Amino acid sequence: MRQFTLATATLAAVMLAGPVLAEIKVGVVHSLSGPAASQGIPQRNAIELALPDEIDGEKVTVIVLDDATDPAVAVRNTQKLIDGENVDVILGPTATPSAIAMAQVATEKKVPLFPGAPVSLGDDRDYYLFNVPPPPVKWIIPTVTDMKKRGVKTVGFLGFSDAWGDVTLAALKEHAAEGGYEVVAEERYARADSSVTGQVLRLISANPDAIFLGVSGSAGVLGNVAIVDRGYEGPIYNSNGVFNADFLTLGGDALEGLHGNIGAIAIPESLPDDEPRKSVTLDFIRAYNAKYGENSADAISGFGYDAGLLLTDALKLALQKAEPGTQEFREAIVTSMRALDRVPGTHSIYTFKDPSWPWGVGDDAAFLVEVRDGKWVLSE
Repeated sequence: MRQFTLATATLAAVMLAGPVLAEIKVGVVHSLSGPAASQGIPQRNAIELALPDEIDGEKVTVIVLDDATDPAVAVRNTQKLIDGENVDVILGPTATPSAIAMAQVATEKKVPLFPGAPVSLGDDRDYYLFNVPPPPVKWIIPTVTDMKKRGVKTVGFLGFSDAWGDVTLAALKEHAAEGGYEVVAEERYARADSSVTGQVLRLISANPDAIFLGVSGSAGVLGNVAIVDRGYEGPIYNSNGVFNADFLTLGGDALEGLHGNIGAIAIPESLPDDEPRKSVTLDFIRAYNAKYGENSADAISGFGYDAGLLLTDALKLALQKAEPGTQEFREAIVTSMRALDRVPGTHSIYTFKDPSWPWGVGDDAAFLVEVRDGKWVLSE
C-alpha cells in the first residue's frame, strides 16, 4: 500500500540540486470532483492499495490530478504529466468523454494509458491503450442472453447525452440481430440534469418489452428511479457503470429487481472456490473496507485495483529491459503488458497479447446480476 501526492491543477516545476536517482513515475487522472466523482474517488483509492512504494528497489512516485469530470481539464492534466513530469505511464480517467480526449494525447506521445472508462481510437493508436473496464460489446452479453430467454422483442433506451450514452447504445444495437430484438425508442439526459420526466414518458409510451439504461454512477439513479416511479413493469437493465456504493444507497427500494452486468467483484461469495477471481476479489474487499470503511468497496473501485495490479506486474518486467524516465521504458511497459497472460483481477481475467484489441477480456468478462434486498446478487 502506498500514499499519493495529490497535485493541484497547476503543477510547479521544482529543480533540485545534486544527483537524481531513477524513479518510476506514474500519473493518475481521475474525477475527484464533478458528476463522476462518485466513480473517480473509489478508483483513485483502489490504485493506492494496488501500487507498491517501490519495485525491485526503484521508488514509485505517483502524481494524482483531478479532472473535475471535464474533458478539457483531463487533456491539460495529461499534457502536464507527460511534458512537465515525464511520467512513464498514466492511469485514468473516470468518464468516457475524458477517456477519449486523453487517449488521443497519450497515444500521440506514445505513453501507455490505462483508462478507467472503456475507450478505443479504432486504429493502431490502440497499441498504447490497456482498458480494464470491458467494452460495452462484451459486458452487455449477459443482458442480451437474458432478454432473448425472456422473449424480449422491443427495447427502449435511456442514456447519458455524452460518449457513454453513445457507446452503450451502439453495443445494444450491435447485438440486436442475434438477440432477436429491436430498439424502438431512444432518449437521453445530461449527467447534471435534475429531471427526466419528459424522456421517461416518451420512452414508456413506446411500450417496450424491456428498457436498457446507458448511465453510470450516482447520476444514473435519476433515470432508473424515474422509470420505476412511472410504473414501468418490464425488466430494467443497466450498464456496468452503476456499480458504485452511492448508486444503491441513493436509489433505495426503487432499484429492487433491476438488472446489471458486472465482473466478479459484485458477487464473490457466489463464485466457486476454484474461480481464480474469487480470492483476489475477497482480499481486495477486506483491504479496501479496512482502509476506507465497512462496505465501501464496490465494483468501480475494483477497476482501479485491477489496473494497479496489472501495472505492477508489467513494471516488474519492464525494469529488466529499460531505465525509468525514458521512452524505452514506456515501450517496455507496453511489451511487458503484452507478455502477461490470464491475470485474475476483481472483475475479469486479463490478457493483452493482441495489440489491436485494447481490452484484455473475452466473452466471460461479466455476469448478469440483480438487486435483491438492497444488494447485488447473481441472477438466477
